[in-house]
Amino acid sequence: MVDRYYKEGGEWVWVDADNAFTDKADELARYLEQKASETGLSPQAFFTDAIKEEARHFEHLDFDSAATSAGRSMATLELYLSKAYIRYALGQRYGFMNPHKVLNRLDARNEGGYRQVYDIDLEQPSKDFVKEALQHARDSQPTDYLETTESTHPVYRLLKQRLTTDSTPDGRKRILCNMERLRWRHTQCIKPGERHVFVNIPSQTLWAIGPDSTFAMKICCGAWKTKTPLLASNIRLIQVNPEWNIPGTILRDEVSPHAGDSTYFARNNYFIVHRASGDTIDPRHITREQLRSGAYRVAQHSGKGNSLGRLIFRFNNQFDVYLHDTNNRKAFNYERRTISHGCVRVEKPFYLTLFLLDNPDEWLLDKIRLSIDMKPESDKGKQYLEEREKEGNSEPVRLIQSTNVSPTVPLTIDYYTLYPNPETGEMETWPDRYEYDIQIYRHIKPYLL
Repeated sequence: MVDRYYKEGGEWVWVDADNAFTDKADELARYLEQKASETGLSPQAFFTDAIKEEARHFEHLDFDSAATSAGRSMATLELYLSKAYIRYALGQRYGFMNPHKVLNRLDARNEGGYRQVYDIDLEQPSKDFVKEALQHARDSQPTDYLETTESTHPVYRLLKQRLTTDSTPDGRKRILCNMERLRWRHTQCIKPGERHVFVNIPSQTLWAIGPDSTFAMKICCGAWKTKTPLLASNIRLIQVNPEWNIPGTILRDEVSPHAGDSTYFARNNYFIVHRASGDTIDPRHITREQLRSGAYRVAQHSGKGNSLGRLIFRFNNQFDVYLHDTNNRKAFNYERRTISHGCVRVEKPFYLTLFLLDNPDEWLLDKIRLSIDMKPESDKGKQYLEEREKEGNSEPVRLIQSTNVSPTVPLTIDYYTLYPNPETGEMETWPDRYEYDIQIYRHIKPYLL
């Protein structure tokens, strides 16, 4: 970026005729030596030795008689100063690596390309970043601008402080990887005190964070080969007793081998629909090739035993993943709960429903409760149930299919291996379940002490 700036005729910003640039060069080198070290970065990554060496040439007029030697040294110093300035500013402001380029090049697909796992929109430098940043090199104190580029996130400051007390190699790696994550600034803006949902994959936990209280619940998330994607969205809809439309990859790999086996489909409560006609197809009359053709969909009937459970929480995303209940409650007792095809199973779906709905009336809540076989709590709900019992009606209650979440509630699914527990405020560490820390550390290592 800096080379292009000068090749396209960018003006020099450091070196001038009055030799004051040597003071600026020394000031920048001292600043980078101090500040880089405070954040675990190596001053050598920012050319500090080269800057000081070239500045000494000018201070001692250490040139031969050829004017070109001084000119070459001036150009070298100008370039080193700009590269150091931009590398530090760009890295601190936007990160020293790009997670979209790194994390989305890890999981190769059988059909070619890579499976995308990072889809959080981040702030990006403008095309004029170098030109605009270098304007501050002309300031009387160019380092003042660099001060503004470092993250002000409160957790970043906590981790920076932790660097001064944790000298273990593994501890420092964990700190530095999570500091790097906090340099990636999300475009999603969650206002202070705003209700939001935070899912952290390494901790296998969902936190519902409100202005006055926070509560946590366990989650099950994606397995190694079907990692839960990291994303930011807004929860907009709660569906009650959903059908499960089986995704194409599961249909191809897990369901299609059972084509023709009606007992398998009955046991799992699956049904087959021809997409074009809408007709339901007898499993005995379907072939593996037909199921893999894309002309048919397979779904699971709603209600008890459905893999999505009784409640599902939808939000816009490109992966067709969501938060949902589950019929496999015992999985929440596992220590490692990376077992899903990518969606996030939540331990306490009705509690999450209460959190998401904005001041709901009791009848709405009872319609949901009754529809998922919970006892009603309002007088109207209790009376409704009594009347059904008097009539001898034993059919499942289906009073509601869905309800909007209005206003929508921000959701972040992210990945921190060292972070304060939102419920307790205590800093906690968690396993690097998808080994993203390994990837991050490998890419930021050239900048580290």
